[in-house]
Amino acid sequence: MKLNKTSLLFAMMISSISAQALESDYDQPINVSSVSQHAQMKSNTVTFNEDVLLTQGTIKITGDKLTVIRGKKANHEIMIAEGKVATFYQLQDDGKPFDAEANTIHYDVANAKITLTGNAQVKQLDSQINGEKIIYLLETEELTVESDKAGQQRVKTVFLPAQFEKNDESKQQAEDK
Repeated sequence: MKLNKTSLLFAMMISSISAQALESDYDQPINVSSVSQHAQMKSNTVTFNEDVLLTQGTIKITGDKLTVIRGKKANHEIMIAEGKVATFYQLQDDGKPFDAEANTIHYDVANAKITLTGNAQVKQLDSQINGEKIIYLLETEELTVESDKAGQQRVKTVFLPAQFEKNDESKQQAEDK
């Protein structure tokens, strides 16, 4: 019985974490504010420093430093947020918040891919996943979590008992009908 609860809860948590992002976010302009910025026109690179805030619809990225690299193709920006703690936030279509943090957040806008490295963590409601590297594909709703190369820091997932209880109640109600 315990194995069934764990398997079901894991499936619920993954579907919760992988809820689709608001599609309207990607149609919004990207705004960045910081204390200072430095642009390198030849390389199409802009570096924002100190108290950086990027917004695009419900997406919010914060960090001590943000480097934006514009590719030669239209709409191909790479955004790299760095800091003691860089954060990524987005409201999902189902209304649930998607919160992530790491030392470095690499946001590939054109490929809708977020790569978190260094003390990476993703939280959604009561669920939490930690690892050295987390890759999240926004369009396909896939999440990959890796430990460090030496295997010293393991991947950790936290499920709260309340999630088991809610699932048991729903399952029991369905069985009673």
